[in-house]
Amino acid sequence: MKAAILYKPYELKIIDNMIPRPTSSEMLIKTAYCGVCGTDVHLFHGDKGSVPMIPMTIPGHELSGNLVKTGERVVVDPNYFCGKCNACLNNNPHYCENIKNTGVTINGGFAEYLVAETSQIHKLPKNVSLLQGAFAEPLSCCLHGLTKISISSNDNVLIIGGGTIGLLMLQLCRYYGANKVSLIDIFLQKRKTAILLGADYTYENINAINSEKYNKVIECVGKRKTCQDAIDICQETGTVLLFGLTKPNDEITIKPFDLFKRDLTITSSYINPNTMKKAIDILATGAINVEELIGKIISLDELPDVLANDSLRVDGKVIVSYK
Repeated sequence: MKAAILYKPYELKIIDNMIPRPTSSEMLIKTAYCGVCGTDVHLFHGDKGSVPMIPMTIPGHELSGNLVKTGERVVVDPNYFCGKCNACLNNNPHYCENIKNTGVTINGGFAEYLVAETSQIHKLPKNVSLLQGAFAEPLSCCLHGLTKISISSNDNVLIIGGGTIGLLMLQLCRYYGANKVSLIDIFLQKRKTAILLGADYTYENINAINSEKYNKVIECVGKRKTCQDAIDICQETGTVLLFGLTKPNDEITIKPFDLFKRDLTITSSYINPNTMKKAIDILATGAINVEELIGKIISLDELPDVLANDSLRVDGKVIVSYK
């Protein structure tokens, strides 16, 4: 089978590899689609993802496929928790002391086949396609993030960043009944897509916002400037969710007195504990349009260039297809 191996930073090679053999607790999956995530880009550059990557691992964690044994259409929750350590027993499984991650510490979806523990495999409803299923994992991460800020009909939400995550957040905020949802992005096409998907207003940058007030601000870019903007623009007594993955050593300036005067809450979100099934259920409602988020569908052979060249990812989500 074809597989992408990350040997070291900036060195991803497409090779012929053996089809893996499942153990008694695993199942073999023929990959259909696998999304290229910002985490994959970080790992390609040698930065940390959710956990340190094991060299020569096959990346890719936003995947869908068919069980080889039965043909059933499935997705994989990439985060394995032991269920026995203190974090797991205290309902914080995403801080599991023995965590394993598909595409980071164990081989993932940038290959024609992979194996996954049966416990991590979720069947897709009939009305959710394999292409839609490749969005279940990023949607599940967004759902965990939104549990930290509790969107309601009283909220005016500003989303910074119109990439895949920002546009999923936009649709989820609409799904949860936010009063107003707006989005900032420097690219006109992403602002147009945001309007198509339900944004009330879009802005090219933070300076374009006039008198509009936002009590919930979600940062989905992962840059120092946009994290700082999120804190600066949030109104008094509001909540800021720093969701975008920054480089590990990035820092921003926070003045505690400013937080005190404005009574702000700043929070963050780490991976997707217990939200994968909910993501699939929401996809099945038809409330989330993922087709508009796709920039291009590529072959596995094109993946090294896509990870190395930022300009090849600006038009939206890149999906590796094995169809």
